[in-house]
Amino acid sequence: MKLSYLFFCIMLVSLAIAPLFLSSYWQSVLITFLINAILIMSYRLITTMGGWSFAHIAIMGIGAYTSGLMMTMQSPWGFWSSAFAAIIVTTVFAAIISYPVLRTRAYYFFLSTFAASEAIRQSFIQFSAVTGGTNGVPFIPRPSDILGFSLQSNMNFYLFLLAITTLVGMGFFILDKSHTGRTIKAVAANEDLSTSLGMNCWGYRTLAFVIGSAVAGLAGALLASFNGIINPSDFNSTAMFKLVAAAIVGGTTTFVGPLLGLIYLTVLEEFFRNQASWVPLLWGVSVIAVLLFTKGGIETLLPSRKSKHKKVKEEETPSA
Repeated sequence: MKLSYLFFCIMLVSLAIAPLFLSSYWQSVLITFLINAILIMSYRLITTMGGWSFAHIAIMGIGAYTSGLMMTMQSPWGFWSSAFAAIIVTTVFAAIISYPVLRTRAYYFFLSTFAASEAIRQSFIQFSAVTGGTNGVPFIPRPSDILGFSLQSNMNFYLFLLAITTLVGMGFFILDKSHTGRTIKAVAANEDLSTSLGMNCWGYRTLAFVIGSAVAGLAGALLASFNGIINPSDFNSTAMFKLVAAAIVGGTTTFVGPLLGLIYLTVLEEFFRNQASWVPLLWGVSVIAVLLFTKGGIETLLPSRKSKHKKVKEEETPSA
């Protein structure tokens, strides 16, 4: 059995039984972790097309505000319909901004998405008549019962979210191993060569950006429903830095890399929760340490990756 399959099986079983032995606080921590897991999986898809976006958290915010506003209007929408609307809105938005931002590369792509992120966040603040300004959108309800299964308790909401996270993870895993996923990576590796071979590089890069953004919208809808309130500070640069740090610390070559990075940062954050001001600094130190002492994050330390690297090295070494 491949290590990635084994990792997911162990992780899934552990996450399923863990809440039975945890307090309400730790159940909330796990719920937040699962929402972030959906977010980091969607972010990894964008990194595979060769760009590191800084607008992902802000796009998540668009999904959260879309869902939150629809669920709190005078004739409120249900969770599923508002979550679907959040996915549609973020998909359309990502498709619109993909034309200008995907024309840039490397640092310019990062800067253009950072500018888009700040514009979105300022819109949350300035259009206060709709978004509530700095106060945000309160009293967002949780999803209604599913077949008599109430989602009002943290335990039940956690199991509901675990099922969604598993489905999203399976979808991304299948996409990653598919012809489309491999083509997206090939375009990122050498766009000029891919173009000369007749690949629609623009289309594949846009596809990765739009799908990743759409799933970020779903994560935003789930966050809004769980917290019951959203405001612009939920989607600031600190939250975005955590996402980028998780991808760097874990690595993005394998599917499990960013998840490992997210686990590490979550454990670090909870361990120092009484010294919260130190947490961003520790994230930064972790990123620097990974860049200095590893060749691609925690994933490079996995046994399968080390053996593969050793095999390649032996093949490259000329015999005496």
